[in-house]
Amino acid sequence: MTPTITCIKCGAVVPRNPRVKKQRYCSGKECQKAMRRSWKKKAYSKNKSYRRKHLEIQAAWREQRPAYKYQKEYRESHPEYVQRNRELQRKRNQKRQKRHESMIVNGNSLSLQPSDGVTYAIIEVKKLKDCKWELVHGYNAGIIRAREDLPHY
Repeated sequence: MTPTITCIKCGAVVPRNPRVKKQRYCSGKECQKAMRRSWKKKAYSKNKSYRRKHLEIQAAWREQRPAYKYQKEYRESHPEYVQRNRELQRKRNQKRQKRHESMIVNGNSLSLQPSDGVTYAIIEVKKLKDCKWELVHGYNAGIIRAREDLPHY
């Protein structure tokens, strides 16, 4: 009687190949793809030189194919995608207009009247010390809580 194995991908019971010592997959196309995927995943996590080479190849591929060019080519070759995207965006815009929402994502982030009743100052900051900072229109801006005796605007 020929020894058999049970494929871990599809569960089929198949005769064992005598040339493969630790056979776990059958010869089916999808099972072979799964076997290669499993091997690559294991090699990527265990083998530093394999991972380094893989990352170098990916970086070279990305350098030759910038994302903006890919997106532009994709849109040119898939006009139905572009049309669908435009229609969906129009619907989203109409919903916003019905709710009287601003097209700006966070319209109250630079509100002149803070909700806690305390005056804040937004100033350009050279060195960061005792203030929270954010990048506002390309400038480092510090947000400092004002003293209570300053006038409220």
